This record gives sequence, C-alpha cells and structure tokens, in this order.
Amino acid sequence: MLIVEDGITGELERIKHELQRLGRMKITIGIQGAAGKNARGEEIKASADIMTIAGIHEFGATIKAKNVKNLAIPIAKKAVGKSPRDFDGLFFIRSKAGYLFGCISKKERSRNPRRSGRPTGKEPGRKKPGNGTETSKSNDDIEFLFILFEAVEIPERSFLRAGYDSNSNKIVEDMKDAVSKVLCGEWDAETAANHVGMRARDYIIGYMMDADNFDKKGSIVRSTSNWPDNPLVETGRLRNSITYAIMEG
Repeated sequence: MLIVEDGITGELERIKHELQRLGRMKITIGIQGAAGKNARGEEIKASADIMTIAGIHEFGATIKAKNVKNLAIPIAKKAVGKSPRDFDGLFFIRSKAGYLFGCISKKERSRNPRRSGRPTGKEPGRKKPGNGTETSKSNDDIEFLFILFEAVEIPERSFLRAGYDSNSNKIVEDMKDAVSKVLCGEWDAETAANHVGMRARDYIIGYMMDADNFDKKGSIVRSTSNWPDNPLVETGRLRNSITYAIMEG
C-alpha cells in the first residue's frame, strides 16, 4: 500500500486562517481617544486637549475669545502659557496702527501693586487708534507681553490626511511585504498588521516634521516659539500622540 504524506494541506490551512484573520483587521492611525500604540509599542490614549488641537490644525478653525473681550496672544517668552492676570501692573496701550498690547513697565513692575490684568471695552487713554500710543512711559521702559485680538484664524494644516495621501504608495508596498511574510510563514496576521501600522505612523510623523509641507508660522508666534519654522511642533505632545491601533472584526 502506497502511503503519501501530505505536507501541503496543513500549510494551506495556516495561510488561509492567517489571511482571513488579516482581512478582518482594521488599522487606524492618528490622534486617538481609544488606546493606540506609540513607537515603543506602548499603548497610550490622547488627552482631550490634544485631540482638540489636532482637529484645529487638521481642518482649520476660528478661535474666539470666551468670557472675555479679547484673546491675549503672548509675544514674549515670559508670557507663554500665562494670561494678563498673571502679571502685576499690567496696562494696555494701542499702537498707531490700532493694535492693542498688554504691557508692563520694566522699571516699575517690581513695586507696582497687583491690579486686574483684564482688558475692558474702553479704549486705553480714551484715544482712537492711529493717534499714537496711550502711555506717558517711554518706549524703552515698556515691555510688550501680549497682543490682543477678538478672534484668530488658524489655517488648515492637514498632517493626518495629507500625511497618509503623500505616503499611500509606500503603505501599499508595506502591506504587500507583510502579506508575503505571512505566506512564507515568517509572520502571523497580528505581526503583519503591527508592521503596517507602525510604518504608517512613522510616515505621518515624518510628514508632520517636514516644515516645508506647511505654511510658516506668523511673525507673532515665531517670536516666542521653540520651533519657529514648523507650525505643528512646539512641545512635541502632538507628535508623540500619533498612534496606531488594530481592531479585529
């Protein structure tokens, strides 16, 4: 009796099982409310404020003052992350061009009593824009900390959609490579999906870190920025919040 050992059927069943499992997987990349994996494979969850910031950059937005008349935009390093209320002796002056600034006196700030740093609807000194600055202090004595606007336009700076689109061909090649590894028995479906997710995440971060992909920061923001050439990078929190996640259906 002739006995034939079947060394193919088992391998075909393995391939079928892994490919079917891979076909049910969905890979998401971005700033995610659910837990996603970072570069070290650690699962992290983006905070609500980072998700808001990501949405503003991705689609653009108009930021308006809430509960106050104006937004206070820092124009000095010491004012970053603070509000006008944090500075003793803050006063407001308006430039000849009509811009409203929050300032302190270099000479008097150490001995001035603390007073409210909240701008009112009144014009400083009751003078109209264009008639000079409303202060008796010399320019050498004034330290400009904030410029005030009723609203600020944030342009669209898509880094997730554009990052994916500009690297879609590379991602397709990574997917082909992953499937090939599964067919050869080197990887299982989960390993293949993690490979594709990590690579896609790296492509998007690379796109984000290339300042040439975006319009430059405005002169006001550049003056206080640690990364003046890249509008999407300041502290690294947004970049580090980009993760990938695998969902198996």
